[in-house]
Amino acid sequence: MTLPKGYRAYDAVRKLARDCPQFGPDDEDEHTDIELVSCYNCRYRRWLQDGFECRKPTASTNPA
Repeated sequence: MTLPKGYRAYDAVRKLARDCPQFGPDDEDEHTDIELVSCYNCRYRRWLQDGFECRKPTASTNPA
């Protein structure tokens, strides 16, 4: 998945999170966006030097 670079792509990451069936909020002390439903606040978000990556489970990483 192509993710917005940087730390200020609020509109884009909010839309991605709204459309993501696996979004789940991270601990409140980890939130960086005032809107709850945002990739920046997701438990599967991992920060990188120039942005973040999405580590949500997929069929290949979480077999049924």
